[in-house]
Amino acid sequence: MLHEQELEVRQGVWIDKDWLKSAGLGGRLNVLVQPGEIRILPAKGSPKQIGTTLGWDVFRSLGDAAAPGQLPDAAVEHDRYLYGKQL
Repeated sequence: MLHEQELEVRQGVWIDKDWLKSAGLGGRLNVLVQPGEIRILPAKGSPKQIGTTLGWDVFRSLGDAAAPGQLPDAAVEHDRYLYGKQL
């Protein structure tokens, strides 16, 4: 989606966080300045680029080495087993 707005330069130019988010840019940026052009790119190795896939892989692997439980149907009776609540 293209967003275009004419801005008046005062002491600098403010780029709204929502614009950066809609462009798929995270909190760390690379800014390239050339004659007649300024480019804003995601920082190399930024947490958003690396963390998303890696984070889900770690999350999915948490149960791989889990010790077998001793309670039958623990997922079904989750609240009762953890909190002592009767359903």
